[in-house]
Amino acid sequence: AMDGKQARRTGAGSPLGQLFDHGCDACVTICLHAVAVGIFTPGPNNWTVALQMSTQLVFFLSQWNEYTTHVLTIAVGPKG
Repeated sequence: AMDGKQARRTGAGSPLGQLFDHGCDACVTICLHAVAVGIFTPGPNNWTVALQMSTQLVFFLSQWNEYTTHVLTIAVGPKG
Protein backbone atom coordinates (compact mmCIF):
# COMPACT_ATOMS: atom_id res chain seq x y z
CA ALA A 1 0.00 0.00 0.00
CA MET A 2 2.78 2.42 0.82
CA ASP A 3 4.81 1.82 -2.35
CA GLY A 4 1.98 3.03 -4.61
CA LYS A 5 1.33 6.03 -2.39
CA GLN A 6 5.02 6.94 -2.50
CA ALA A 7 5.13 6.50 -6.28
CA ARG A 8 2.14 8.79 -6.76
CA ARG A 9 3.61 11.36 -4.36
CA THR A 10 6.91 11.50 -6.26
CA GLY A 11 5.24 11.35 -9.68
CA ALA A 12 6.87 8.00 -10.48
CA GLY A 13 3.63 6.01 -10.70
CA SER A 14 2.70 4.35 -13.97
CA PRO A 15 0.23 1.74 -15.23
CA LEU A 16 3.12 -0.70 -15.72
CA GLY A 17 4.25 -0.11 -12.13
CA GLN A 18 0.75 -0.74 -10.87
CA LEU A 19 0.51 -3.94 -12.92
CA PHE A 20 3.86 -5.12 -11.55
CA ASP A 21 2.81 -4.26 -7.98
CA HIS A 22 -0.48 -6.15 -8.27
CA GLY A 23 1.31 -9.09 -9.89
CA CYS A 24 3.74 -9.26 -6.97
CA ASP A 25 0.85 -8.96 -4.53
CA ALA A 26 -0.92 -11.85 -6.28
CA CYS A 27 2.17 -14.09 -6.02
CA VAL A 28 2.64 -13.26 -2.35
CA THR A 29 -1.07 -13.86 -1.70
CA ILE A 30 -0.86 -17.31 -3.28
CA CYS A 31 2.19 -18.20 -1.17
CA LEU A 32 0.70 -16.93 2.09
CA HIS A 33 -2.59 -18.71 1.47
CA ALA A 34 -0.78 -21.93 0.59
CA VAL A 35 1.06 -21.74 3.93
CA ALA A 36 -2.19 -21.03 5.80
CA VAL A 37 -3.93 -23.92 4.05
CA GLY A 38 -1.01 -26.19 4.93
CA ILE A 39 -1.26 -25.20 8.58
CA PHE A 40 -5.03 -25.34 9.01
CA THR A 41 -5.99 -28.33 6.86
CA PRO A 42 -4.51 -31.77 7.52
CA GLY A 43 -3.46 -32.91 4.07
CA PRO A 44 -4.83 -32.30 0.61
CA ASN A 45 -8.58 -32.62 0.34
CA ASN A 46 -11.54 -30.77 -1.16
CA TRP A 47 -11.44 -28.14 1.59
CA THR A 48 -7.85 -27.30 0.66
CA VAL A 49 -8.82 -26.56 -2.92
CA ALA A 50 -11.96 -24.66 -1.91
CA LEU A 51 -10.10 -22.48 0.59
CA GLN A 52 -7.32 -21.66 -1.87
CA MET A 53 -9.80 -20.84 -4.64
CA SER A 54 -11.99 -18.69 -2.40
CA THR A 55 -9.09 -16.57 -1.17
CA GLN A 56 -7.81 -16.07 -4.70
CA LEU A 57 -11.32 -15.17 -5.89
CA VAL A 58 -11.60 -12.46 -3.24
CA PHE A 59 -8.21 -11.04 -4.29
CA PHE A 60 -9.17 -11.12 -7.97
CA LEU A 61 -12.53 -9.45 -7.35
CA SER A 62 -10.98 -6.63 -5.33
CA GLN A 63 -8.46 -5.99 -8.13
CA TRP A 64 -11.22 -6.09 -10.75
CA ASN A 65 -13.22 -3.62 -8.67
CA GLU A 66 -10.25 -1.27 -8.59
CA TYR A 67 -9.75 -1.67 -12.34
CA THR A 68 -13.34 -0.71 -13.12
CA THR A 69 -13.86 2.02 -10.50
CA HIS A 70 -10.26 3.32 -10.17
CA VAL A 71 -10.68 3.16 -6.39
CA LEU A 72 -9.28 0.36 -4.23
CA THR A 73 -11.55 -0.19 -1.25
CA ILE A 74 -9.73 -1.72 1.71
CA ALA A 75 -10.54 -2.25 5.39
CA VAL A 76 -9.56 1.30 6.38
CA GLY A 77 -11.51 2.96 3.55
CA PRO A 78 -11.22 3.75 -0.14
CA LYS A 79 -7.77 4.47 -1.64
CA GLY A 80 -7.11 6.10 -4.96
